[in-house]
Amino acid sequence: MKPVLALWLALAASGAAPDAAAAEDRVPAPPSWITGRDGRRFRVRFDPGERLIVGAGTDQAGAGAAPVLELGLHLRAQRPEAGWDVHWNRDHQVLPVRLMPGRIDGALYRGLYLRQSRQGTLTLPLSPPVALSLPFDVGLRTEVGQLAGPLEIPNAGAPRLRAGVVHGEALADFWRSPQPGCWLVVGVGGRYDVGLARGAAGALAPDHLVAPLTALAVAVHAEQRDGLLAGGLRTESAYRWSSVRGWEPTWRAEAEGEATLLAINDRPLSLYARASVEGAGDLPGPEARLFVGLRISQPLR
Repeated sequence: MKPVLALWLALAASGAAPDAAAAEDRVPAPPSWITGRDGRRFRVRFDPGERLIVGAGTDQAGAGAAPVLELGLHLRAQRPEAGWDVHWNRDHQVLPVRLMPGRIDGALYRGLYLRQSRQGTLTLPLSPPVALSLPFDVGLRTEVGQLAGPLEIPNAGAPRLRAGVVHGEALADFWRSPQPGCWLVVGVGGRYDVGLARGAAGALAPDHLVAPLTALAVAVHAEQRDGLLAGGLRTESAYRWSSVRGWEPTWRAEAEGEATLLAINDRPLSLYARASVEGAGDLPGPEARLFVGLRISQPLR
């Protein structure tokens, strides 16, 4: 992985990324539908970012496993036309939710916005104006309305229900790929979460968690042009303030991958896996989780 990242950073610094974008323009997108020998049309290309998902699997945490029901709506911007100068790659997730017996893990909305510029310049308002080449594009990642933990507000001593009020990151994308679903980003951001639990007397005792632009994240994600394989890695660390414990470090690392196995009536059936490990002051130790399941998707384009 390190040689790949170093190669892309070198290409971006040398200004080779716009040439790669031009080469991408010349390669037509693979067909979504083909016709078999019997004259019947069927779908062979699927967009992981434009679909309605229903899935089921198991969630492994510690020594226990639980069944999971997964739901979500993915939407994204269309591929830019040939000859584009500025384009926004937009990936939206609406109500991505995993439900387990007595537990929820989801959000109201997650969005990734990458503004891609073919020239990639920073203009200084001098006389005359000066344009400096940038080795990256810029963007924004946001998440609103996160819920993670037990479905009911727990009693004192039990793991808290974490409610994410807002999370935002300013991003630099060093891959600069015009292909949707491909990025290599470094982000600096902030977030505000609330840990919900009850005190010894049964009253609500919230723990306000604030990272005021003290979070640093690195993420890479890639997709095949036909959408049959996709995967990514993400790490995030932050120094946050807790209304219960004061300032504390927190970190999280996660990896995900998805492979489409077959299609049933032109609806892809895929195998999806996601692993995460997290450390924070409100946890007794690093918490690891593994989700493995099957997804059936309804393509929206």
